[in-house]
Amino acid sequence: MKIKTLTAIAICVTMMACNSGKNQIADGWVIDNDRDDMETIDLQEIAEIIDVKPIVSDEPLDEIECLNGISNNFIACNRQYRTFYHIRDGKLVDKLNTVGNGPNEYQELRKFSFLPAENLFYGYNSSKGAIMCFQTSPFKYVSKSEIKNYPFSLVAVGRDQLLITSQPPLDECENVEIEDMGFGAVMRKIKDSSAVYSFDGHSLTKLFCMAKPGDEFSPSAFTRSGKDLLMLLLMPKHTLYRYSDGQIQKIATIDYGDMEMPEPSIKIESQGAEISAIKIVFEGDYCHGCDFPQIKGSTLAYWQRMALNNKKYNCLAIATPNNLHVYKIYIGGLNIEVTPGMVDNGVYTMVIQGDWESKIDSNEELSPLGKRIIETLKQNDENPIYLQFRLKNKYLKD
Repeated sequence: MKIKTLTAIAICVTMMACNSGKNQIADGWVIDNDRDDMETIDLQEIAEIIDVKPIVSDEPLDEIECLNGISNNFIACNRQYRTFYHIRDGKLVDKLNTVGNGPNEYQELRKFSFLPAENLFYGYNSSKGAIMCFQTSPFKYVSKSEIKNYPFSLVAVGRDQLLITSQPPLDECENVEIEDMGFGAVMRKIKDSSAVYSFDGHSLTKLFCMAKPGDEFSPSAFTRSGKDLLMLLLMPKHTLYRYSDGQIQKIATIDYGDMEMPEPSIKIESQGAEISAIKIVFEGDYCHGCDFPQIKGSTLAYWQRMALNNKKYNCLAIATPNNLHVYKIYIGGLNIEVTPGMVDNGVYTMVIQGDWESKIDSNEELSPLGKRIIETLKQNDENPIYLQFRLKNKYLKD
Protein backbone atom coordinates (compact mmCIF):
# COMPACT_ATOMS: atom_id res chain seq x y z
CA MET A 1 0.00 0.00 0.00
CA LYS A 2 1.17 3.53 -0.66
CA ILE A 3 2.07 5.53 2.41
CA LYS A 4 0.47 8.94 2.78
CA THR A 5 2.28 11.81 4.45
CA LEU A 6 0.80 12.28 7.89
CA THR A 7 0.59 15.73 9.36
CA ALA A 8 1.73 17.24 12.62
CA ILE A 9 0.95 20.58 14.19
CA ALA A 10 3.28 23.53 13.62
CA ILE A 11 4.55 23.51 17.18
CA CYS A 12 6.80 20.59 16.19
CA VAL A 13 9.04 22.95 14.18
CA THR A 14 9.77 24.96 17.30
CA MET A 15 10.29 21.82 19.39
CA MET A 16 12.75 20.43 16.85
CA ALA A 17 14.87 23.55 17.10
CA CYS A 18 14.97 23.16 20.87
CA ASN A 19 15.90 19.47 20.68
CA SER A 20 18.55 19.44 17.99
CA GLY A 21 21.13 17.67 20.15
CA LYS A 22 22.15 14.06 19.77
CA ASN A 23 19.34 11.57 20.31
CA GLN A 24 16.78 14.29 21.00
CA ILE A 25 13.36 14.13 19.42
CA ALA A 26 10.48 16.56 19.33
CA ASP A 27 7.98 16.63 22.15
CA GLY A 28 4.29 17.26 21.57
CA TRP A 29 3.72 15.47 18.28
CA VAL A 30 0.13 15.39 17.08
CA ILE A 31 -0.14 12.84 14.30
CA ASP A 32 -3.21 12.31 12.13
CA ASN A 33 -2.92 8.53 12.06
CA ASP A 34 -4.75 6.87 9.15
CA ARG A 35 -5.15 3.18 9.98
CA ASP A 36 -5.34 2.26 6.29
CA ASP A 37 -1.80 3.58 5.92
CA MET A 38 0.31 0.43 6.14
CA GLU A 39 2.93 -0.63 3.61
CA THR A 40 4.01 -4.23 3.06
CA ILE A 41 7.76 -4.48 2.58
CA ASP A 42 10.38 -7.25 2.33
CA LEU A 43 12.82 -7.44 5.23
CA GLN A 44 15.75 -7.42 2.77
CA GLU A 45 14.59 -4.01 1.50
CA ILE A 46 14.19 -2.30 4.87
CA ALA A 47 17.02 -4.01 6.82
CA GLU A 48 20.75 -4.62 6.51
CA ILE A 49 23.44 -6.75 8.18
CA ILE A 50 20.92 -9.60 8.21
CA ASP A 51 22.27 -12.69 9.95
CA VAL A 52 20.73 -16.12 10.57
CA LYS A 53 22.26 -18.23 13.35
CA PRO A 54 21.43 -21.56 14.98
CA ILE A 55 21.19 -21.88 18.75
CA VAL A 56 23.72 -24.68 19.25
CA SER A 57 22.78 -27.10 22.02
CA ASP A 58 23.50 -30.72 22.94
CA GLU A 59 19.93 -31.10 24.20
CA PRO A 60 16.50 -30.23 22.82
CA LEU A 61 15.25 -26.77 23.78
CA ASP A 62 11.66 -25.90 24.69
CA GLU A 63 9.70 -23.44 22.60
CA ILE A 64 11.02 -19.98 23.44
CA GLU A 65 8.66 -17.23 24.58
CA CYS A 66 10.83 -14.13 25.12
CA LEU A 67 14.39 -12.81 25.36
CA ASN A 68 16.35 -10.39 27.53
CA GLY A 69 19.95 -9.26 27.34
CA ILE A 70 22.17 -8.05 24.51
CA SER A 71 22.51 -9.28 20.95
CA ASN A 72 25.30 -11.83 21.56
CA ASN A 73 24.54 -12.66 25.21
CA PHE A 74 20.95 -13.14 26.33
CA ILE A 75 18.51 -15.20 28.38
CA ALA A 76 15.61 -16.98 26.66
CA CYS A 77 12.68 -18.47 28.55
CA ASN A 78 10.18 -21.16 27.61
CA ARG A 79 6.43 -20.57 27.31
CA GLN A 80 5.80 -21.58 30.93
CA TYR A 81 8.40 -19.06 32.23
CA ARG A 82 10.01 -21.91 34.16
CA THR A 83 13.07 -22.87 32.12
CA PHE A 84 15.64 -20.19 31.27
CA TYR A 85 18.41 -20.69 28.73
CA HIS A 86 21.61 -18.64 28.76
CA ILE A 87 22.63 -18.17 25.11
CA ARG A 88 26.06 -16.65 24.42
CA ASP A 89 27.56 -16.31 20.94
CA GLY A 90 24.89 -18.64 19.57
CA LYS A 91 25.53 -21.48 22.04
CA LEU A 92 23.59 -22.76 25.05
CA VAL A 93 25.86 -22.03 28.02
CA ASP A 94 23.59 -23.19 30.84
CA LYS A 95 19.94 -23.50 31.81
CA LEU A 96 17.98 -22.70 34.95
CA ASN A 97 15.03 -24.84 36.05
CA THR A 98 14.55 -24.96 39.81
CA VAL A 99 10.78 -25.28 39.90
CA GLY A 100 9.31 -26.12 43.29
CA ASN A 101 8.32 -24.71 46.66
CA GLY A 102 11.72 -24.81 48.34
CA PRO A 103 13.50 -21.71 49.68
CA ASN A 104 15.56 -21.21 46.51
CA GLU A 105 12.91 -22.45 44.06
CA TYR A 106 10.11 -20.81 42.08
CA GLN A 107 6.87 -21.70 40.31
CA GLU A 108 7.51 -19.27 37.45
CA LEU A 109 9.48 -16.08 36.80
CA ARG A 110 7.16 -14.24 34.44
CA LYS A 111 8.98 -10.90 34.84
CA PHE A 112 12.76 -11.18 34.46
CA SER A 113 15.86 -9.20 33.51
CA PHE A 114 19.41 -10.19 32.62
CA LEU A 115 22.39 -7.93 33.34
CA PRO A 116 25.26 -9.33 31.24
CA ALA A 117 27.87 -6.89 32.57
CA GLU A 118 27.41 -8.29 36.09
CA ASN A 119 26.49 -11.89 35.12
CA LEU A 120 23.26 -11.52 37.11
CA PHE A 121 19.72 -12.69 36.35
CA TYR A 122 16.68 -11.33 38.23
CA GLY A 123 13.15 -12.74 38.16
CA TYR A 124 9.89 -12.06 39.98
CA ASN A 125 8.49 -15.12 41.76
CA SER A 126 4.78 -14.27 42.09
CA SER A 127 4.00 -17.31 44.26
CA LYS A 128 6.23 -15.89 47.02
CA GLY A 129 6.02 -12.18 46.24
CA ALA A 130 9.78 -11.90 45.86
CA ILE A 131 12.45 -10.94 43.36
CA MET A 132 15.06 -13.67 43.07
CA CYS A 133 18.65 -13.16 41.92
CA PHE A 134 20.85 -15.79 40.27
CA GLN A 135 24.44 -15.69 39.10
CA THR A 136 25.19 -16.77 35.51
CA SER A 137 26.76 -19.04 34.24
CA PRO A 138 26.60 -21.61 35.69
CA PHE A 139 23.35 -20.54 37.27
CA LYS A 140 23.66 -20.20 41.04
CA TYR A 141 21.12 -18.84 43.53
CA VAL A 142 22.29 -15.55 45.11
CA SER A 143 19.45 -13.90 47.03
CA LYS A 144 15.73 -13.26 47.41
CA SER A 145 14.07 -9.91 48.18
CA GLU A 146 10.43 -9.69 49.23
CA ILE A 147 8.40 -7.00 47.47
CA LYS A 148 4.77 -6.03 48.05
CA ASN A 149 4.23 -4.47 44.63
CA TYR A 150 3.32 -6.70 41.69
CA PRO A 151 5.63 -5.50 38.89
CA PHE A 152 4.28 -5.00 35.39
CA SER A 153 7.91 -5.06 34.28
CA LEU A 154 11.38 -4.97 35.81
CA VAL A 155 14.83 -4.20 34.47
CA ALA A 156 18.22 -4.50 36.14
CA VAL A 157 20.11 -1.20 36.05
CA GLY A 158 23.09 -2.42 38.06
CA ARG A 159 23.97 -4.75 40.89
CA ASP A 160 21.29 -4.33 43.58
CA GLN A 161 19.35 -1.76 41.56
CA LEU A 162 16.18 -2.54 39.64
CA LEU A 163 13.58 -0.35 37.99
CA ILE A 164 10.03 -1.68 38.17
CA THR A 165 6.74 -0.38 36.84
CA SER A 166 3.95 -1.08 39.26
CA GLN A 167 0.76 0.02 40.94
CA PRO A 168 0.84 0.45 44.73
CA PRO A 169 0.40 -2.73 46.80
CA LEU A 170 -3.25 -3.67 47.17
CA ASP A 171 -3.22 -3.16 50.95
CA GLU A 172 -1.97 0.41 50.46
CA CYS A 173 -4.53 1.38 47.82
CA GLU A 174 -7.32 3.73 48.83
CA ASN A 175 -9.33 3.38 45.66
CA VAL A 176 -10.11 -0.20 44.64
CA GLU A 177 -13.15 -1.21 42.62
CA ILE A 178 -14.40 -4.80 42.82
CA GLU A 179 -16.27 -6.13 39.80
CA ASP A 180 -18.20 -9.41 39.95
CA MET A 181 -17.25 -11.43 36.88
CA GLY A 182 -19.72 -14.25 37.59
CA PHE A 183 -18.89 -17.88 38.28
CA GLY A 184 -17.53 -16.80 41.66
CA ALA A 185 -14.73 -14.73 40.09
CA VAL A 186 -14.01 -11.09 40.87
CA MET A 187 -11.74 -8.54 39.24
CA ARG A 188 -9.97 -5.86 41.29
CA LYS A 189 -9.49 -2.56 39.47
CA ILE A 190 -6.93 -0.44 41.27
CA LYS A 191 -7.66 3.23 40.71
CA ASP A 192 -4.53 4.58 42.37
CA SER A 193 -1.83 5.92 40.08
CA SER A 194 0.89 3.69 38.65
CA ALA A 195 4.54 4.61 38.85
CA VAL A 196 8.15 3.69 38.14
CA TYR A 197 10.08 2.70 41.25
CA SER A 198 13.73 2.09 42.01
CA PHE A 199 14.31 -1.04 44.10
CA ASP A 200 17.55 -1.76 45.95
CA GLY A 201 16.58 -5.15 47.31
CA HIS A 202 15.13 -3.66 50.49
CA SER A 203 12.99 -0.61 49.77
CA LEU A 204 11.16 1.09 46.92
CA THR A 205 11.71 4.70 45.86
CA LYS A 206 9.08 6.23 43.57
CA LEU A 207 10.72 8.01 40.64
CA PHE A 208 7.65 9.30 38.81
CA CYS A 209 3.96 8.54 38.16
CA MET A 210 2.99 7.11 34.79
CA ALA A 211 -0.74 7.75 35.06
CA LYS A 212 -3.21 9.68 37.15
CA PRO A 213 -5.73 7.75 39.30
CA GLY A 214 -8.41 6.29 37.06
CA ASP A 215 -6.41 6.54 33.82
CA GLU A 216 -6.45 3.53 31.53
CA PHE A 217 -2.99 2.70 30.24
CA SER A 218 -0.88 -0.21 29.08
CA PRO A 219 2.44 -0.48 30.93
CA SER A 220 5.52 -1.24 28.90
CA ALA A 221 8.99 -2.50 29.74
CA PHE A 222 12.26 -0.64 29.60
CA THR A 223 14.52 -1.42 26.64
CA ARG A 224 18.28 -0.98 26.76
CA SER A 225 19.75 1.57 24.38
CA GLY A 226 23.49 1.68 24.98
CA LYS A 227 23.96 2.87 28.56
CA ASP A 228 20.44 4.31 28.67
CA LEU A 229 17.03 2.73 29.09
CA LEU A 230 13.97 3.62 27.03
CA MET A 231 10.32 2.97 27.88
CA LEU A 232 7.43 3.70 25.54
CA LEU A 233 4.03 3.76 27.23
CA LEU A 234 0.71 3.31 25.51
CA MET A 235 -1.71 5.68 27.23
CA PRO A 236 -4.16 8.10 25.71
CA LYS A 237 -0.88 9.21 24.12
CA HIS A 238 2.30 7.28 23.34
CA THR A 239 4.89 8.71 25.73
CA LEU A 240 8.59 7.89 25.53
CA TYR A 241 10.83 8.09 28.60
CA ARG A 242 14.61 7.77 28.94
CA TYR A 243 16.40 6.66 32.11
CA SER A 244 20.03 7.84 32.15
CA ASP A 245 22.48 8.57 34.95
CA GLY A 246 19.82 8.03 37.58
CA GLN A 247 17.36 10.46 35.98
CA ILE A 248 14.11 9.82 34.10
CA GLN A 249 13.20 12.25 31.33
CA LYS A 250 10.12 12.38 29.11
CA ILE A 251 11.49 12.92 25.62
CA ALA A 252 8.54 12.52 23.24
CA THR A 253 4.79 12.23 23.01
CA ILE A 254 2.83 10.98 20.01
CA ASP A 255 -0.79 12.09 20.14
CA TYR A 256 -3.14 10.41 17.68
CA GLY A 257 -5.38 13.46 17.57
CA ASP A 258 -9.11 12.79 17.42
CA MET A 259 -8.78 9.02 17.01
CA GLU A 260 -10.16 7.31 20.10
CA MET A 261 -9.05 3.93 21.30
CA PRO A 262 -12.04 1.58 21.44
CA GLU A 263 -13.38 0.55 24.80
CA PRO A 264 -12.38 -3.01 25.72
CA SER A 265 -14.93 -5.57 26.80
CA ILE A 266 -14.48 -8.63 29.00
CA LYS A 267 -15.12 -12.03 27.46
CA ILE A 268 -15.38 -15.03 29.79
CA GLU A 269 -14.91 -18.53 28.41
CA SER A 270 -16.16 -21.34 30.58
CA GLN A 271 -16.75 -25.05 30.66
CA GLY A 272 -19.64 -25.64 33.03
CA ALA A 273 -18.79 -23.88 36.27
CA GLU A 274 -15.06 -23.78 35.47
CA ILE A 275 -13.59 -20.60 34.00
CA SER A 276 -11.08 -21.52 31.31
CA ALA A 277 -10.13 -17.99 30.21
CA ILE A 278 -10.88 -14.32 30.79
CA LYS A 279 -9.99 -12.21 27.77
CA ILE A 280 -9.94 -8.49 27.12
CA VAL A 281 -11.50 -7.93 23.70
CA PHE A 282 -11.13 -4.78 21.59
CA GLU A 283 -13.72 -3.99 18.94
CA GLY A 284 -12.86 -2.43 15.60
CA ASP A 285 -9.46 -1.20 14.41
CA TYR A 286 -6.94 -0.53 17.14
CA CYS A 287 -3.27 -0.45 17.95
CA HIS A 288 -1.62 -1.62 21.15
CA GLY A 289 1.79 -2.53 22.41
CA CYS A 290 4.84 -0.32 22.09
CA ASP A 291 7.80 -2.64 22.07
CA PHE A 292 11.56 -2.35 21.50
CA PRO A 293 11.87 1.40 20.89
CA GLN A 294 15.07 2.87 19.51
CA ILE A 295 16.05 6.45 18.70
CA LYS A 296 18.28 7.73 15.94
CA GLY A 297 18.51 11.49 15.65
CA SER A 298 14.93 12.77 15.66
CA THR A 299 13.48 9.43 14.52
CA LEU A 300 11.70 6.96 16.79
CA ALA A 301 11.17 3.33 15.73
CA TYR A 302 9.04 0.86 17.68
CA TRP A 303 6.96 -2.27 17.11
CA GLN A 304 3.24 -2.55 17.72
CA ARG A 305 0.36 -4.97 17.45
CA MET A 306 -2.33 -3.67 15.11
CA ALA A 307 -5.83 -4.85 14.23
CA LEU A 308 -6.99 -3.65 10.84
CA ASN A 309 -10.10 -4.75 8.97
CA ASN A 310 -10.60 -7.65 11.40
CA LYS A 311 -7.04 -8.94 10.87
CA LYS A 312 -4.14 -8.69 13.33
CA TYR A 313 -0.63 -7.67 12.35
CA ASN A 314 2.73 -7.14 14.00
CA CYS A 315 4.05 -3.92 12.50
CA LEU A 316 7.04 -1.62 12.62
CA ALA A 317 6.26 2.07 13.22
CA ILE A 318 8.83 4.71 12.26
CA ALA A 319 7.88 8.16 13.53
CA THR A 320 9.41 11.58 12.98
CA PRO A 321 7.95 14.91 14.09
CA ASN A 322 6.25 15.24 10.72
CA ASN A 323 5.49 11.71 9.57
CA LEU A 324 4.45 8.29 10.76
CA HIS A 325 5.16 5.25 8.58
CA VAL A 326 3.78 1.82 9.44
CA TYR A 327 5.27 -1.30 7.84
CA LYS A 328 4.12 -4.91 7.70
CA ILE A 329 7.38 -6.74 7.11
CA TYR A 330 7.64 -10.13 5.40
CA ILE A 331 10.33 -12.54 4.22
CA GLY A 332 9.88 -13.72 0.64
CA GLY A 333 8.58 -17.30 0.46
CA LEU A 334 7.90 -17.62 4.20
CA ASN A 335 4.64 -17.19 6.09
CA ILE A 336 6.17 -16.08 9.40
CA GLU A 337 5.58 -12.69 11.02
CA VAL A 338 8.68 -10.56 11.46
CA THR A 339 8.51 -9.58 15.12
CA PRO A 340 11.68 -9.12 17.18
CA GLY A 341 12.02 -10.30 20.75
CA MET A 342 14.76 -7.86 21.70
CA VAL A 343 16.71 -4.83 20.46
CA ASP A 344 20.26 -3.94 21.48
CA ASN A 345 21.97 -0.83 20.07
CA GLY A 346 19.90 -1.04 16.91
CA VAL A 347 20.26 -4.81 16.42
CA TYR A 348 16.93 -6.64 16.48
CA THR A 349 16.91 -10.31 17.52
CA MET A 350 14.04 -12.62 16.57
CA VAL A 351 13.71 -16.34 17.38
CA ILE A 352 12.37 -18.72 14.71
CA GLN A 353 11.36 -22.20 15.80
CA GLY A 354 9.19 -25.19 14.99
CA ASP A 355 8.65 -27.37 11.93
CA TRP A 356 10.48 -25.86 8.96
CA GLU A 357 7.97 -27.16 6.42
CA SER A 358 5.18 -25.16 8.05
CA LYS A 359 7.16 -21.93 7.51
CA ILE A 360 7.13 -22.18 3.70
CA ASP A 361 4.50 -20.28 1.70
CA SER A 362 3.65 -22.58 -1.18
CA ASN A 363 2.28 -19.65 -3.21
CA GLU A 364 5.56 -17.76 -3.36
CA GLU A 365 9.12 -18.55 -4.37
CA LEU A 366 11.64 -18.66 -1.55
CA SER A 367 13.85 -15.56 -1.40
CA PRO A 368 17.59 -15.94 -0.69
CA LEU A 369 16.94 -15.00 2.94
CA GLY A 370 14.02 -17.44 3.12
CA LYS A 371 16.31 -20.22 1.85
CA ARG A 372 18.95 -19.38 4.49
CA ILE A 373 16.33 -19.57 7.25
CA ILE A 374 14.90 -22.89 6.07
CA GLU A 375 18.35 -24.47 5.65
CA THR A 376 19.43 -23.31 9.11
CA LEU A 377 16.25 -24.73 10.66
CA LYS A 378 16.81 -28.05 8.88
CA GLN A 379 20.41 -28.31 10.09
CA ASN A 380 19.64 -27.41 13.71
CA ASP A 381 17.73 -30.61 14.57
CA GLU A 382 14.48 -28.71 15.29
CA ASN A 383 16.13 -26.48 17.91
CA PRO A 384 15.36 -22.73 17.58
CA ILE A 385 17.41 -20.41 15.41
CA TYR A 386 17.59 -16.64 15.54
CA LEU A 387 17.49 -13.83 13.01
CA GLN A 388 19.30 -10.53 13.59
CA PHE A 389 19.12 -7.32 11.57
CA ARG A 390 19.42 -3.53 11.60
CA LEU A 391 17.14 -1.04 9.87
CA LYS A 392 18.76 0.73 6.95
CA ASN A 393 19.77 4.32 7.66
CA LYS A 394 17.50 5.74 4.97
CA TYR A 395 14.45 4.49 6.89
CA LEU A 396 15.61 6.20 10.09
CA LYS A 397 15.99 9.67 8.59
CA ASP A 398 13.51 12.53 8.80
